[in-house]
Amino acid sequence: MQNSSYLKSDGNYANSTFIRNSSNVRYNFKKNWIGSSLRLENNKERLVATNQLSALSQRFTEYGAFVGRGDSTKVFVELGYLQRLNDSLQNGVLERVNTSQSYYLKSKLLQTKTRDLSLFVNYRNLKYVDASRQNEPSLNSRLLYNDQYFNQLMQVTTAYETTSGTIAQQEFTYLEVEAGQGVYTWIDYNGNGIQELQEFEVAPFPDQAKYVRVFLPNQIFVKTHQNKFSQSLTLNPGRWQNATGFRKFLSHFYNQTSFLIERKVKRNGDNFDLNPFSTSDENMLGLNTSFRTSLFYNRGKQKHSLTGTFIANQLKALLSVGSQESINRALQLQYAHLLKKTWLFSLGTELAKADLLSENYSSKNFEVRSYQANPKISYLFNKNASWDLFYEYQAKNNLVGNSEKLLQNRFGTSFSYASEKKFTANGEFSLYQNKFEGDAQSPVAFQMLEGLQSGRNMTWRLLLQKNLTQFLDININYQGRKTETSQTIHTGNVQLRAYF
Repeated sequence: MQNSSYLKSDGNYANSTFIRNSSNVRYNFKKNWIGSSLRLENNKERLVATNQLSALSQRFTEYGAFVGRGDSTKVFVELGYLQRLNDSLQNGVLERVNTSQSYYLKSKLLQTKTRDLSLFVNYRNLKYVDASRQNEPSLNSRLLYNDQYFNQLMQVTTAYETTSGTIAQQEFTYLEVEAGQGVYTWIDYNGNGIQELQEFEVAPFPDQAKYVRVFLPNQIFVKTHQNKFSQSLTLNPGRWQNATGFRKFLSHFYNQTSFLIERKVKRNGDNFDLNPFSTSDENMLGLNTSFRTSLFYNRGKQKHSLTGTFIANQLKALLSVGSQESINRALQLQYAHLLKKTWLFSLGTELAKADLLSENYSSKNFEVRSYQANPKISYLFNKNASWDLFYEYQAKNNLVGNSEKLLQNRFGTSFSYASEKKFTANGEFSLYQNKFEGDAQSPVAFQMLEGLQSGRNMTWRLLLQKNLTQFLDININYQGRKTETSQTIHTGNVQLRAYF
């Protein structure tokens, strides 16, 4: 139990009291147990001028009971019940505002060297004293499963979660800050000199990051129920590397696949939507799906190693300016080969599509299809130093609106160095030649050019890092760029970091 009375240094509160008490009782009977719990808290703060309770004052009482069976460090199951009484400031005094009843299940259903299964479920019903307010039931749960098959040839991880809560449908604005201290940049697309919400983009370069997003105080919260399902699968035939025949051939491959889906739906009463794969758009507030699969050949060996990757993402967000949905797909192929332990040859290609649909701002909509190829040659001086020459070709086409097109050629060189005295350095220089067809001062052009300009562009960067002591290091970061129509822009910063 804690009890205190004090005067705060700013003189706003006096005679403040804080009382907390908690207790747990548990009785064990071999592999069974039963117990109870009690928590009390009474927090009162009074204003100096009026001796009235402040808005921070609150009080609650919570008690419950539980039963269980098994070994809580291995396989077990526990059922419990909690009752909570909440008091808040009403008309200057602490009064009962709501009560809640919770039922929960905690368990570890399986646990072996290769297998693990756990389940948690909590159902709560919140009842308000004010009859005009509806009860708020909520359901939170989590299921985790890990397993290995065929002597670790295949590994599986599964997770399923449900959450009841709220999300903010907030209004926001943008405030100007020092260059490099913000996140967003403003582009006056329509030329009217007025900052409009749809004209702010994520800044691609530090000198353009002059704005931060600030949420306004008039928040609107929407009751939601969320469910999330994730699955990962790993196939590792590498354990057959000493085998012969077809299994020897399979030992060169390695596969990783992951899938995630998260849905947010509007909650009315106890309409818990437990199906993460539901295709219904009714009451849909948000959606996030992600699929990625990578197939490796000679993974990590740099001996004719090949990696094929397919990525698919979809994101739908609820904003105060209307909903916005983005869909991205990409098919990537990476090849690498090390010759005579000195020359590393690599080649990457990508086919991609990127779609954006904005509910209220049609000028931001696009459907871009792109192709990219980027060969690179690296000379390895030793394990700590290398020098690269690279080329990148990229073609992009927008299938809607004004059918913008981009052909981009990029030539560049880079280096990296890491000494044994805890000093690292890396840098890069790139020359871009952009041939763009369409309105270069449009949201679509900004996305396709990635912040660069039509015509010739040059960018360069240098990063130096040095560990001064075991707990202190310094970073020096410098970037620059030049276009045909602008002066050279230099940006840099020095950062000193201490580790505690």
